[in-house]
Amino acid sequence: MTIKQIAKISGCQDGAIWQNLLFRFDHSGKFCVYALTDIKADAVEELEPLGRFVLDKADIIVPHSNAVFWGTEYFAPDDEYPILYSNIYNNYAGAEDKLIGVCCAYRVERTGKSFKTTLVQLIEIGFTEDPLLWKAHPDRHGVRPYGNFVIDRQGGYYYAFVMRDEDLGTRYFKFRIPSLNEGELDPTYGVKRVVLTPDDICDKFDCPYHRFIQGAALHGGKIYSTEGFCNSEDNRPAIRVIDLDGKKEEQYIDLWEMGYKLEPEMIDFYNDICYYSDADGNLYRLEL
Repeated sequence: MTIKQIAKISGCQDGAIWQNLLFRFDHSGKFCVYALTDIKADAVEELEPLGRFVLDKADIIVPHSNAVFWGTEYFAPDDEYPILYSNIYNNYAGAEDKLIGVCCAYRVERTGKSFKTTLVQLIEIGFTEDPLLWKAHPDRHGVRPYGNFVIDRQGGYYYAFVMRDEDLGTRYFKFRIPSLNEGELDPTYGVKRVVLTPDDICDKFDCPYHRFIQGAALHGGKIYSTEGFCNSEDNRPAIRVIDLDGKKEEQYIDLWEMGYKLEPEMIDFYNDICYYSDADGNLYRLEL
């Protein structure tokens, strides 16, 4: 693999690319939008965002945006963007309701350089207390039970994966993508909430233990999952490539060994090019 820095953007959590626009999120519901066409070929410069925005209803529900991705469904036929998903992850780790396994779905609308989001649905894993499926052990969760999510836009599937414990590994679940019409109205948030049950599982498999999952993307039938912490050799920055057809880890890319020791965050693809960014906002182009 080769890696080349191409720009500097805002840091923090995951992001998602649609056409030539990169949406980069933080853990508090804020996000910036950048035009990839503004990247200069001959210099690494800080990109000026088209604007800075806040996700809808961030005053009552705030995704951590550990994983952000585009869906397949459009809220309205003439919408420019499909539904955007962002997961809660560990934002409510200290609350009574930790919202484990919950992902938020947003409609995205654009007027010029201004972007508006509207919360339209919640998707929840309904078996996070089941030690045979999600939970690490009958009496406790693993260190990160919150779950990351991605969508296979070509196949029409919704994937969830969760760290269990080192001896149990990381488990992947496959579901069909819930439509926006599904779910029951949640009076707290004013949108429908879909609760996925064990009966909704299309498939599942286990992979080696991912050491603190960060951003994720699905491209070409494979999940690219970033992991690790800043300057932590024990939990070193890395990318795992998961082959969904083979139901196995295909490749482990050790970013630490390559000298990239900042916390990994964003990963996505545009025109078959892989874009990666760390927590400080250094944006790279990867050739895998």
